[in-house]
Amino acid sequence: MAAKEVVSGLYQLSNGGINAFLIDEGDEGLTLIDAGFPKHAEALEKDIRSIGREPSDLTSIVLTHAHPDHLGSAKHLSGGTTPIGLHPADGDIARAGIIHQTMKAGPGLLNGILFRLLMPKKPAEFPAFDPDVALSDGDVIDVAGGIEVIHTPGHTAGHVSLLWKRDRGLLITGDAAANMLGLNYMLGYNDLPTARASLAKLADREFEAAVFGHGRPLLSRASDRFAAKFG
Repeated sequence: MAAKEVVSGLYQLSNGGINAFLIDEGDEGLTLIDAGFPKHAEALEKDIRSIGREPSDLTSIVLTHAHPDHLGSAKHLSGGTTPIGLHPADGDIARAGIIHQTMKAGPGLLNGILFRLLMPKKPAEFPAFDPDVALSDGDVIDVAGGIEVIHTPGHTAGHVSLLWKRDRGLLITGDAAANMLGLNYMLGYNDLPTARASLAKLADREFEAAVFGHGRPLLSRASDRFAAKFG
């Protein structure tokens, strides 16, 4: 699937229901947010070329968390030169190149059913790497006018969401929440009480739009939707 421009300068790259995002700053370069499974590397490179750019134009890779469907192609796409950012609490997973299933189903009957059907039971491997940039709560990434790092643990200990301070704000949620059949919890979390607190934290912020690791974007009044669901 070719890259789809969600808002000006932000493209959604989707492979098998797993979303990554690309911020195009023209001559300033490209920032990739999340990097799919290892098997998605070629498709992600094709997506980048679909907007007239090259994978070599990547100037930074920012990962919301250390699950194989979000960091699997990071090492390949970095080429050993593009810096990769990740929260330190997920750093050991990235360096090990393997993750063991520790999650439990998210709230709701449908999440419980889908979790049992879709979530892998065996350890998952991916090309290991040592993150170059430690992302911490409150950091502002110097990309496209500033992207604030919001530590939102629960799905993983080092999960972060990203608030792009453009126009009226755009939230990149990672897997803190999903919007597959409407705004809802993700299929699974390592620590549900912590995840609820993280979602309440996001519900207190202001942003017009939100995009998700899984599901469709919300392009208007997104923070109102978060406040109603998670506040």
